[in-house]
Amino acid sequence: MHFDVLIADKELINNKKLIVKTRNELINVNLHLSTSKEEILKKTFSLNLLIIDINVKDSLEIAKKCLDCDIDVIFIIENKNNLDIAYNIAVFDFIYKPIYLNKLIFKINHYVKIREREKEILKQKEFSSIILNNIAIPIFLTDSEKFLFANKNFLKTLNIKNIEQLNNKYQNVISIFEKREGYLFENKNENWINLLTSNNELKVIIKTFENKEKIYKIQGNYLKENKNYLIFLEDITLELEYKNKLKNLFYTDSLTKKPNRAKLIDELQHNEKNINSLAILDITSFKEINDFFGNRVGDIVLIELAKIIENCIIEYKNIHLYKFHSDTYCITGENIGKNNFLTIIKKIIETVYTTVINHDKYEIDTRIRAGISFSDKNNKLITADLALQAAKKDNKEYLVFYEKLDNLKEYENNMRWTRKLKNALSNDDIILYYQPLINNKTMQIDKYECLVRMIDEDKIISPFFFLDISKKSNQYTKITKIVIDKAFKKFSNLNYEFSVNISYEDIENPNFLEYIKSKLLQYNVKNKVVFEILEDESIKNYDILIQFIEDLKSLGCKVAIDDFGSGYSNFEHILKMNIDYLKIDASIVKNIEKDKNSYKITKTIIEFAKNLGVKTIAEYVENEEIFKIVKNLGADYSQGFYFSEPKENPEINKFN
Repeated sequence: MHFDVLIADKELINNKKLIVKTRNELINVNLHLSTSKEEILKKTFSLNLLIIDINVKDSLEIAKKCLDCDIDVIFIIENKNNLDIAYNIAVFDFIYKPIYLNKLIFKINHYVKIREREKEILKQKEFSSIILNNIAIPIFLTDSEKFLFANKNFLKTLNIKNIEQLNNKYQNVISIFEKREGYLFENKNENWINLLTSNNELKVIIKTFENKEKIYKIQGNYLKENKNYLIFLEDITLELEYKNKLKNLFYTDSLTKKPNRAKLIDELQHNEKNINSLAILDITSFKEINDFFGNRVGDIVLIELAKIIENCIIEYKNIHLYKFHSDTYCITGENIGKNNFLTIIKKIIETVYTTVINHDKYEIDTRIRAGISFSDKNNKLITADLALQAAKKDNKEYLVFYEKLDNLKEYENNMRWTRKLKNALSNDDIILYYQPLINNKTMQIDKYECLVRMIDEDKIISPFFFLDISKKSNQYTKITKIVIDKAFKKFSNLNYEFSVNISYEDIENPNFLEYIKSKLLQYNVKNKVVFEILEDESIKNYDILIQFIEDLKSLGCKVAIDDFGSGYSNFEHILKMNIDYLKIDASIVKNIEKDKNSYKITKTIIEFAKNLGVKTIAEYVENEEIFKIVKNLGADYSQGFYFSEPKENPEINKFN
């Protein structure tokens, strides 16, 4: 940067040495010398600083013109009396004679630095202005009342050319925003700027020059240097429109365009409506309608039924219709008497029954059932559904919920054990207990059965409490895999056979066999492990089961059928299975002393197994009498509390 200084003082101009030294000392400063008014004024277009003797002819006039041209002026004065003249023209800088080199250079350098800072600030402002103008979002600068700056995007939104036009059109910043509930300027807020700088989630509405309302997220930053506020506007109009569309899709049944179950749940949770009555309506045998007429006609039936129901309630402002999943509807009543609500539901049921739905050449008759709840609890949906299920079971057109239908305690218990089970799985609190199997000939422990347990609050929990829950909550296979992993690891260094229980649900899992293979490779227990499979009503395909057994046998493992002799046992299927053990069901063994049929069944199973070359295991051997009977009948192994209850660790004992 070049800085132009003109010295208008005869004494300084005639001091050649001082002038030469000054020029040598000042870098990037162009030094001019003249006391001529004409010459000085000619240079005003390029001058930055004028140092002028107050006694120069027309010095005050020259100084004023320089000030008008944004040229700094320093008066050289001989005494303090001249100060009054300087003050009168608002020139507050001066130097006294005699003038020394250091004093002169200091003054000039001081103004050079001021100008350099001003130029840098100007560059920054220009640079900032360029950036702000090219930012894609609308931005403006304000003192909280007037607009001080507005970028191109902000002006374009309003179709305004410049800041002057903007301030002329709007008397203040607030007046540019629409007053709307839920937005920053829902009313005239004098503290809006403080609210804005402390909250990043505020929204405003601006009406564009096309008379379209746009919604912006508004943010403000306080600029300490000039005590102004830089405001940023992020257009979220499309985003909110998209969210509203998604919300409508989420809360609306796509077929009937009625509010759905999610919408009702949201209303119940937020207490948007004082719903004291609720009925769930279900179409009787809708599956048959779909199967007979086809899905397209089935959809038409659903739409027509929604219209029929709506016509029945159209006169009631406090009755509302919702379309649930599949063939289910819901009616809610706000502040309505029980008898009135029942009358409306009966009317709907009767109207649906007497109305024939015509489509093309088809005449379709429909019927509906209703479950009704007036429960004071926050569970009207659940209790109405319980009433509906009971109505279906009892073949009634409708049923009002009453306390005996309340299975909520069972649901709460299920949820409680589901949470406990989830925590146990997360915290490695699924453990194994071990119960020995005694060889009836040697009276020694030959095997152990690995039995699953759960730790809950330092208590050992039986599978009775959580195993069925694990199946309903899709946690069962996880438990089976944990049992396999821990059992394989435990017996990898013990010279005993051991058994683990698996179910048909496990076998159906396409990845389950691969998991077993990976664990056999990891622990090498293929000659020790016995997989106990429960033969029950869950088996849908015996071919899958038989193939799975063959796969296990090919890996070197053994297989047992658990609880054989119970209601689901099938001798014909056993003939097709390549198994190693049959475990006689506990319900038979425990009654063998007193019940002749139990004795005969046990004897038959043992003889049947011997003919197949299959070993037998008697479960539930609780006392000496039971043990002697099963041993005499030829059972190969005994398992039960007579020998040992399940223990935390395998115990190596001998029974004589």
